[in-house]
Amino acid sequence: MTDKELAIKLLSAVGPAERIAHAYNCMTRLHLHLRNGDIPVEEIKKIPGVLGVNKSGDEWQIVLGPGKASKVTKEFK
Repeated sequence: MTDKELAIKLLSAVGPAERIAHAYNCMTRLHLHLRNGDIPVEEIKKIPGVLGVNKSGDEWQIVLGPGKASKVTKEFK
């Protein structure tokens, strides 16, 4: 799966886009701040390329791995 395809699948699971207040990445994760609600954690974990999902406070973190996170976040935005 390409970075763009993974980003599209993630946006489809989390979306709509208007719901996302802020998205950025660190070395291994796509970080999301949502305007409301939760995300379908189990659905996202099943997407090929996703290594895990964490929540820290009001921030969701989708673990993608080193090097992958920045590329997928670029496509996600």
